[in-house]
Formats: sequence, structure tokens, C-alpha cells
Amino acid sequence: MIKHKIFSTTFFLATSILSIPLSTHATDPGEMMLDGRGIFKTHVLSLNSAIPSGYASIAPFIEKENVSVPYMPSVAPIYTVLNLATATTTTPGADEHIVVDPTNPNNLVAAISDFGIRGGYNTTKFSFSLNNGAPGSWKEFYFPTMGDALITSDGLLWEANSDPVVGMDSGGNVYSSNLYFNGSNKANGLYVAVSNLHTMGSDFKFSTDQIRPVYVNPSVDAYSFEDKPWLAVDNTNSQFAGNVYVSWTHFNDTIPFLIIFAKSSDHGVTWSYPRVISPYEQYGSIQGSSISIGSNGEIYVAYEVFYVQGFRRHFLTKSLDGGETFSQPKPITPYFQELNFKSPYRKNSFPMLASNPLVPGSVYDVYSDYPSNKAGAQVEFISSTDGGTTFTSPKAINDKSYGQQFFPAITVDSAGVIHTSWFDTRNSDSKHNSCYDIYASRSDDGGNSFSVNKKVTRSIIDADRSSYIGDYSGIAAAGGSAHPVWTNGGFHHGRLQTATLK
Repeated sequence: MIKHKIFSTTFFLATSILSIPLSTHATDPGEMMLDGRGIFKTHVLSLNSAIPSGYASIAPFIEKENVSVPYMPSVAPIYTVLNLATATTTTPGADEHIVVDPTNPNNLVAAISDFGIRGGYNTTKFSFSLNNGAPGSWKEFYFPTMGDALITSDGLLWEANSDPVVGMDSGGNVYSSNLYFNGSNKANGLYVAVSNLHTMGSDFKFSTDQIRPVYVNPSVDAYSFEDKPWLAVDNTNSQFAGNVYVSWTHFNDTIPFLIIFAKSSDHGVTWSYPRVISPYEQYGSIQGSSISIGSNGEIYVAYEVFYVQGFRRHFLTKSLDGGETFSQPKPITPYFQELNFKSPYRKNSFPMLASNPLVPGSVYDVYSDYPSNKAGAQVEFISSTDGGTTFTSPKAINDKSYGQQFFPAITVDSAGVIHTSWFDTRNSDSKHNSCYDIYASRSDDGGNSFSVNKKVTRSIIDADRSSYIGDYSGIAAAGGSAHPVWTNGGFHHGRLQTATLK
């Protein structure tokens, strides 16, 4: 039924676009040509998975637009790192995210894709703290298995799951979106798990019956694949409070890649039919969506569009009726150059969204790009205060331009303070950028300026020749504290780590 819904609503669009070369059509005469050749699936099956990356040399920078303004110092206080904690004991791990309880800032739930069991297949691992992330307060557990396989509420068995993203509502329900898939056949699906931290307390975990399907491709032969899910919970006082939303990328051998959206209005028990929210002109050249909820319950979804010559651009669509309808997506960034610095691991410039609960109509996007041929990768910030109609020009958050800054995360606390963190090689002398630190910065003025960057990690992380350190990171904030999460090495003995920043 769900699968048929996607196909029936997009078939005439898909068949019309298939006759147009995906690497040469444009969305309007003024835009660059689209290019789907750079699209990659973000999931990783196991430690032995082939990952397209390598030590590619930096491509010549083609100055198309002046896309960035320099870092603007702020009077906001610099973070103090109160503690560092290793939240998981098994290795290796990558793709990490975190959420804080909206009613109790001491409660934190984090997730990472862990490759330490079942022969190296990835298995989502959760860790939670009921003591503001203090060292020694974290308890960890894997998603449920049956024998040597992962299991979901529909009774299906899976070889792997990955790409965890977490959210939490004011009633204590913790949600996690996850991809499930096999290496031995083509079956796969998107599921969202839900469990209540307030009820379970120190016994918190997800059980099999709580891992419910959003969109599943059970066929072991037909190729249809879901990828790069993102999740958000409406914790506003709007009429849509308590709704849970997911967006993701749909791959198919007959329908080009789409950005899909679904929602739950009953705390993740059931999910709506998936809705295509990207325009047909962009099919085949899009990836990496992110969701944010505005102060009045409006839904913002951003994603990345791929263009020729390594250029990228972020587009934004929004819904004012709880996800029933969406606006026509519009570009919110200038064209910018994709990351192509030398590294053994892959990287991306996907959007990360947040909204300010004190500023109606606010939405922020952070991402990493090459702003010029005189600097490495920079973390860029753009903002809107008119519901996404207009955005500021990108400004750099990092206060040093040397090294590579990438995989940024962003959140806004209840006081309206913007918190950001990212991976940073400014202290590395490795020509392949295999060593990195975690840096963080905050803004107390709505993103007009950011504080002096704070190094979070005590000693530099050595990823060695790790082919994978993840595709994203996370940060959560409440009660005057911020909590970034990262992997301290990815495939090179990486564990889930976090800190408490004041």
C-alpha cells in the first residue's frame, strides 16, 4: 500500500523525466546543470563495505559566487568543557546523534552505528545518561536481535541497521529512525522505534514490538532503497504538538531519487503514506535532507542538490498544516563547492537545520563548503527570520581558516542560544587529514556573530587510514548545557564520545 502510493503519485513525473539526461537538465534557465553522478548512498553495510572516497586531490576551485563572509567574533562567553565522557565501550562506531529531554535537561539519549558485533555488520547502539552526561553515568544497549539477525515488529529479520537519528517529546517518548537492510539480497526499509524514558528510567531500551515500519521494501530481488533518514518531533504548543516527522531519500532503478516525507500523529504507532516533496526537475540529483520545527509548528525540510563541476546548493520547503502540503522548494544557499580535500574517509556538505523557539519564523542552516580557493573547508551559517522566504549570506563560524572544518551540528536551546559543533583538522599535521578535533561555538544574538571557538577534545583524534568516520554528528542543549557527540576514530577503533559544555 505505501509503496504503491509513492509510485502512483509520481509515475507520470518519473516517466517524463527519465527521457532527459540527468547530468544535463536544469531546474530553470538561470541555474547550473544538474549532476547525479556524485550521489552516493549514505548507509554502510559492514566493516568490509566498499566506500567511495580515497585520497582524491583537491579539484580546481571555480569561483562562481562570493559565497561566504569571514568569521564575526561575538561577546558571547566561550564554552567551558566540564567533562568528557565515552558513552560506548564497543568499537568501531560512526554516525552519531543525541537528544535531550525537553522536560529534564539531565536526561540524554545518544545513538551510534556500531560495527563491533555480528561479524562486523552495523548495529545501532544506544547510550543514555540520567545525570547530564557525566562520566560513568552512561548505560548502553544494542537494538534487539533474534539469533544473529536484527528483528523488527513486522517479524522481518535483517542483516544490518544504520543511520540512527533520535528525537524526544515532552511526554518522555524517545524516537529513533533507522535504516534496515541486507547485504545478501535487496530487501530494506525505514523504521522508527519508540520507547518511554520517563516510564522505564534506568531500564530504558527499545523492544522489538516498538520498532515500527514507515516504508519497507521486502522484495529480495526488486531494487528500491531508502536512505539518509532524518527525524524531528514537534515540541511546540501548536495544534501539531506531539507529531513526529521523518524525511529521507528514495532510490529506485526506474524512478530517479526523490526526497520523501512521512508523519505520525499517534507517537510513532502508525505512519502516513509517504509524500514526495522534491520537484520532478531535480529527480536523480538530490540527497541529504534535514528537518526542523518552527515555533508555531511549521515544518522546514532542507536538502542538497548536486550540480556539475562539483557545485552544490541547498533547497528548502515548508509546511504550515502539519505536513499535509508543502511549498515549492526554493534555493537558500548560493552555489558552493563540494568538499574534496584529501582524506581516507568520505565527507559531505548536507544541510543541518534548527529553529529558534523564541523567534517566530526563524530557521538556521549549517553546512561545510569551500568558500574560496584560499582556504580549506569552512563551516557556514545562514539564517532566516521570515519563515524561510529570505536568508542571510553565508558566514563562517570557524575562527581559523586553515585546516578542514566539516560535519557541523546545530541546535537551539529554550533560551534562544544557538549551539554548534564540528570536526576540525586545524591542529593536524597529517597531509591526509586523518587527525581531527571537535570544536564548538555559540551565538547569543540569533546568529549575527559567534563566540571564539572552543576545542572540546583534550587530545587529537587519530582516525589513521579509516575509510569511514560517519556522515554526520549531533549536538543537543538544555538547562544551560550543550552536549556534542562524535566518533573518536570511526572505523579506527571509534567509540561514541560526548561532553558537557557550559
